[in-house]
Amino acid sequence: MRKNSLTLIVLCTTLVWAANVAAERVVVPAKGGLPACQDVLSALPLCGNGVMDSGEQCDQSQLSDQTCASLGFLAGRLQCGASCQFDTSGCTSTRFVDNGDGTVTDNQTGLMWEQTAGMVGGANTGVLNDVNSTYAWAAAWTALNGVSDSYTITGCFANYCDWRLPSVTEFRGILNLSQEGCGTDTGSCIDPIFGPTQLGYAKYWTATTVDWNPDNAWTVMGYGSLFNLNKASNSLYVRAVRRGSCP
Repeated sequence: MRKNSLTLIVLCTTLVWAANVAAERVVVPAKGGLPACQDVLSALPLCGNGVMDSGEQCDQSQLSDQTCASLGFLAGRLQCGASCQFDTSGCTSTRFVDNGDGTVTDNQTGLMWEQTAGMVGGANTGVLNDVNSTYAWAAAWTALNGVSDSYTITGCFANYCDWRLPSVTEFRGILNLSQEGCGTDTGSCIDPIFGPTQLGYAKYWTATTVDWNPDNAWTVMGYGSLFNLNKASNSLYVRAVRRGSCP
């Protein structure tokens, strides 16, 4: 019995020593046998115990209510590192990212946008994301989502089959009204990373139906202004989006 108690004391003291080393503290031997050793051990700050201790910025899921944004980044996911210090490798200061497959990710909202191709006013190249393609409102919902033979879906743009129209809020969220040339007949209010954009009075469909006239939907002009048009009798441009849901 005495041998077992000594073994437990040695083990506990070793743990105290290891915890002190991890915390870069001076080791203070526990006195008073196993109970005293256990009391000292339980009082030590241990990285990884899920409790915020002195000297720790975080511990496991405990992040002290901090986020990438609160630390000065634009977006991303803050994590806790192995040493209980913030790991900002998942944070980013870049909002728009060209994914290299005809899509653009907005790190601020998590939305993925269609990146258009071709030349404004030029010949339609026939690709799904040609900037000159126009659609009726109902057709615009499925234009990039391929075709189905009841068994499989093929032809989805960038291999994603859940494209949709953006809401007014989502579309206006990517406009930069201070961008050079915005508001003119020759400039765009959308970052060039999105590909070519129709200019001036050109209108893009949104998913948002007009409250007082359900036959009409809101459109966003090339320079950001809103206009509502009949869904069935107009063929307009599309800037599709995926992920999330439109309010």
